[in-house]
Amino acid sequence: MNAHIKAILKKLEGHRDEMLADLDVYLMHPVGVGEHSNIGEEIEGKLAKIDELEGKITVIKNHFSQEAL
Repeated sequence: MNAHIKAILKKLEGHRDEMLADLDVYLMHPVGVGEHSNIGEEIEGKLAKIDELEGKITVIKNHFSQEAL
């Protein structure tokens, strides 16, 4: 796998993991989200971003060799 593609994949996976961690806070520790008046919109936005990131991750994994990971 090309070094640039590998780096992009790592960046996308890291960003996705960050969004998942944020969702965990929103869903499991609601005290930490008091400053967000519309938690539903926040959660929906995070889900949309995760979907976008996972789409890109899937494209990379489907079109570039995993052997060099």
